[in-house]
Amino acid sequence: MSARERFLAVLAGEMPDRVPTFEILIHPRVIEALCPGADYARFVEEMDIEGAITGTPSSLYRKEVVDAGRRLLRDEWGVLRQEGPEIVPMPMGGPIQSLADLDSYRPPDPDAPWRLVQLEELVRRFRGKRAIGVHLHDSFSYPTYLMGMDKLLMALLLDPPLVEALVTLAVQHTMRLLERAAEIGADFVLFGDDYAATTGPLMSPRHFERYFLPGLRQVVQTAKALGLRVIKHTCGQIGPLLDMIVETGIDGLHPLDAAAGMDIAAVKARYAGRLTVCGGIDCGEVLSDWPPERVEQEVRRRLEELMPGGRYILCSSNSIHSRVRPENYAAMLRALRVYGVYA
Repeated sequence: MSARERFLAVLAGEMPDRVPTFEILIHPRVIEALCPGADYARFVEEMDIEGAITGTPSSLYRKEVVDAGRRLLRDEWGVLRQEGPEIVPMPMGGPIQSLADLDSYRPPDPDAPWRLVQLEELVRRFRGKRAIGVHLHDSFSYPTYLMGMDKLLMALLLDPPLVEALVTLAVQHTMRLLERAAEIGADFVLFGDDYAATTGPLMSPRHFERYFLPGLRQVVQTAKALGLRVIKHTCGQIGPLLDMIVETGIDGLHPLDAAAGMDIAAVKARYAGRLTVCGGIDCGEVLSDWPPERVEQEVRRRLEELMPGGRYILCSSNSIHSRVRPENYAAMLRALRVYGVYA
């Protein structure tokens, strides 16, 4: 199988020749250490990673410097962000506090010619060779950026029409981006909104079902109608939301982090034949602190547990962030090639 065939086969529920891999983000420090001078695309090629994906959705929007000393930026959504040690600048506050604010608000143009330039570059390089993904938001993240997380969650009780309006705005924006991504040549989409913390969902299951599930279902079904495979990413303890998320029709779920109490093997068994699970290797202690030899042993253990029957993509429990030891990520990929082959 080619890298593309292998990755898409697993998402379709078909048996591959070996377990594929991808990461939603690989920090430039790790790329430079393992492949000096390489950009992301060349790194994916040299390390033989099956899935290549655009940067996080924040990278799709231009930013202007507000305060260089404090490393503050403002993006096209009008959201204030602060740069830090990781790739994604942290949202610090948004322009929407009431329905009245929406009267004069204009979201970024999804048809701006530069919007999906990363995807265009990946398609030019990898079309037909590797699975090409676009990382977008669904129904939750844009509203949190525009209002701020605390204010949005309070608005679930205090101002439902505002929440509904923001979700509609977010979904309409994403649906147009999906149409463009399919036209450009994407194979899959990853929806990257986080619904939970390590202790549980950020909102009640009832509020998730009322406000955010319909938008998630809409973008998932739109993506599928466009011929895209769908991976849903959400950090945290999502147990109470799990059935609702799976029933939207997603093909894969990422990352089912054990540190948040998620049992990836149990989730795979629970939805056997319906869902591909992605994850399994802790990007905290395992990839950041363990010696490479122990990492290889852990990868072998997880493969023995998760690869039977297919429907498994091996990757980290979130991303290859700045603290991941480059030699440990290399050990993870090396062990995958040795132990992730189907007989």
